Amino acid sequence: MNLDKNVPEPTAPPTPTLGPAADHRAAAEYAALHRDFDAALRERFRAVLRGLEQRGLLEVRRSRTARETADDATTALPLESATELHPAAYSFDEVVYGGRHATEDEYRRLEYADRFSEAAPAPAPEPAETAVTEKQPRTRGRRPALPELLRNPKFWATLATAIAIALLLYAVLNSCGAPTAPKPAPPMQPPPPPDPSDIPRPDVGTGQDSIFDRLPGPVAFGGLQFLIAAALLVWWRARRRGALVSEPRPVEVAANELLDGQAALYRRSKDHDYVAGKLRAATLRRIRPLLGLTADTPPDRLITAVTARIGGDPAIVGAALFGPVDDADTLRIVAAQLEWIEAQVG
Repeated sequence: MNLDKNVPEPTAPPTPTLGPAADHRAAAEYAALHRDFDAALRERFRAVLRGLEQRGLLEVRRSRTARETADDATTALPLESATELHPAAYSFDEVVYGGRHATEDEYRRLEYADRFSEAAPAPAPEPAETAVTEKQPRTRGRRPALPELLRNPKFWATLATAIAIALLLYAVLNSCGAPTAPKPAPPMQPPPPPDPSDIPRPDVGTGQDSIFDRLPGPVAFGGLQFLIAAALLVWWRARRRGALVSEPRPVEVAANELLDGQAALYRRSKDHDYVAGKLRAATLRRIRPLLGLTADTPPDRLITAVTARIGGDPAIVGAALFGPVDDADTLRIVAAQLEWIEAQVG
């Protein structure tokens, strides 16, 4: 707790908007000239980060922290250059978020380690951020609430059970009753001769008997009860259970599900060159430090270094790293070759 009321409490700075490396480098030198080493350290570290991104050594990503920057630089830079950024990352977090003041020695060490912000290529144009506004869902007029009895599932289950039992008893009583005695037949009289035009044809006309006359009583009434029970079951299962609940945001998605979804989008887009470029960029970022090369190494020199390391055919290595990819079969071959090259180099 700060007992001095005249000294304000340290607060975390707002999320910075990163610009070109040259702008952050100039801001750092201006702050150092005026002995403001807190701002100088902060702007110098941002200049290093933007210099690595503008040179193509790191992928452009706005959610990268200072320690993640140092960790990513370890895989893209030689060991002697990458280890100098870890102390600077710890100092950056302590100064920016911990409220500690930076020293001139910390800034000078970071200035000595900065070999990337000077003469860095101009940054690529970034997509403009647009504010997304969510539309309010349409709300229907609320209906009057049903009585408590009608909203109780047990009431409907009991009613359905009672109806089913009543129908079952009715069918059993009808099937077990004594048959009705037939009426006595009238005295036999000779029928009149049929009119030839009234003689029924077997392929003309419709039947007059119902399904209940054709089928036995237990089968007909049992089938009717089964249909009624099926309709009640469908109605019971189709009811909406409770009100809709909004899902909290941001939504957490499992890594394997996110990877499957991204792969499905790549597969649906059929942009094989773009997918191959992503795979090649990841492979080159991992094998360059092992070969002692940098991101600005020409392709022919890179192919020569890889061929000398693994002893393969330069044409195959060149096609795997820089060749065109026209279809899905070629993309599978390139992915397998990149995996083999990385395994042999490592």
